Amino acid sequence: MTDWGKEFEEYLSKSFQEIAVGEVVKGRVVKIGKEYVFVDVGLKGEALLPVDEIKDEKGGFQFSEGEEGEFLVIGRAPLGGYLLSYQKIREKKVKEKIKDSFEKGLPVQIKIVSLIKGGYTVKVEGFVPGFLPFSQAYFRERLDSPEALIGKEFEALVVKFDKENLVVSRRALLEREYELKKKEVLDKIKEGVLEGEVFKRVEGGFLIDFDGVLKGFLPDKELSWFRITDPETFLKIGDKIKVKVLSFDPSKERLKVSLKALETDPWEGVANRYQEGQQVKGKVVGIFDFGAFLEIEPGVEGLVPRSEIGWNKNLKPKELLGLGDLVEAVILEIRPSERKMVLSLRRLEPSPWEKFVKEVEVGAVVKGKIKQVLNHGLLVEVREGVEGFIHVSNLSWERIENLKEKFSPGQEVMAKVLEINPEKRKLSLSVKHLTPDPWENFVASHKIGDVVEGVIKRMVSTGVIVEVFQGIEGLIPFKELSEEFKGRHLPKSEKIAEKYKPGDRLKGKIVVLDPENRKLHLSCLKYLEELENQELEAYKESFQREGIGVRLGDLLAQKLKRA
Repeated sequence: MTDWGKEFEEYLSKSFQEIAVGEVVKGRVVKIGKEYVFVDVGLKGEALLPVDEIKDEKGGFQFSEGEEGEFLVIGRAPLGGYLLSYQKIREKKVKEKIKDSFEKGLPVQIKIVSLIKGGYTVKVEGFVPGFLPFSQAYFRERLDSPEALIGKEFEALVVKFDKENLVVSRRALLEREYELKKKEVLDKIKEGVLEGEVFKRVEGGFLIDFDGVLKGFLPDKELSWFRITDPETFLKIGDKIKVKVLSFDPSKERLKVSLKALETDPWEGVANRYQEGQQVKGKVVGIFDFGAFLEIEPGVEGLVPRSEIGWNKNLKPKELLGLGDLVEAVILEIRPSERKMVLSLRRLEPSPWEKFVKEVEVGAVVKGKIKQVLNHGLLVEVREGVEGFIHVSNLSWERIENLKEKFSPGQEVMAKVLEINPEKRKLSLSVKHLTPDPWENFVASHKIGDVVEGVIKRMVSTGVIVEVFQGIEGLIPFKELSEEFKGRHLPKSEKIAEKYKPGDRLKGKIVVLDPENRKLHLSCLKYLEELENQELEAYKESFQREGIGVRLGDLLAQKLKRA
């Protein structure tokens, strides 16, 4: 048969072919008009499809001219031919998919369209209208207002599906996903290692989020084996990290994790690398009032206590060291199991006491600065790190009543070294030994029975203290002051004070002279008796020179007259 014959036969066949309403046919879009789309379905005439049925939400066409698709025959066109629908066949396919998802528990895609009473209207799979109750729209989240969800697209589960109702639940799907994720996280907790995201900075550490179902606490001290000065620059919000589980309380869902636990502990093998007494180098990485920390190697630090930084205990660590300084130290103690190492800087330097002992001998004169005035003496720094003590008895040959009135901190003094004990770090000094002992001169030139004159300094319970020479004080007991004090009942102290005042001068005979115990006692009565006896003798001699006899009564009368 010729070609034109075949074409004529096909034309006749199409002219008499019929299709039924409700039948699904394949067609090709021939032309898109203003109201209808002309579709070639293989018949003599072209079928019509309303333009609105192939428009999407944005006004664009889902088909273009020349493109093929499946369409549902819904009736006859007014001017002949067939009327087609694309939406109904699409709705049929979408409903079949929704039904399948409902039966299998699979999620569907929804878009929230508008607010209605009790919930939202939604489009399921972009086409079929449905209902999303308020109670099923949220899960573990907060919204400023219900309108905030309008226009949003989510996945949801179909919870009811029949000819009249299509109800979906976003909450049910999120709950299911949450439980699945939570189970996965709990399984990983048992394994000991988790991957999470830095969620928030809190006091003392960070909160780490694990798949949105569990949060763990990462303490600052668990960030690294190495010293971290600013944790907030070490980790930032949103950082993805892998951590090791330290502890987990399932009942309270409290999780504690560590970053450094996944790294090799730098303290491993420290006992093999270092020993007590070993000299090491380190970098100053921390300075505090109680001491300083040296980094011996990355992650291994030792503490230099304040007392071991320098020989001068009065200096603060920050006055001797600076951050980043490289210094040498000696290991005093090492406890790897406790991650502790105690170091010393001063042990590598000669002790100020060692230098002092080599350079200064007992009897030498030193200059020092008063550090502290105590009730019983002075604490004096003679060199940096070397302090000596001057007891109040060694300050002067004279009595000092109030040290704080005569001495003050910072005042310089010269002193003689009396004793050096380097083991106990004890240094005894004396100021008074810079001058001769007045007792030596006094004893050399005086004896018992000599008469001396003194100035009243003060009154004590047993008598009056007089200074006879500079640095020499003597006691005149009350009974040796006057005949009226020789009885058992002494007058009241007020009466004695009225008669004998500081500054008054008295003469007395030495009755006790004990240089070893530095005791000097005087007697005014014995001095007066001797004076009287001398006067009587002189009176007697004067009569004898004149050849006149002297009677005892005359001498007594003369004595009473003079008294």
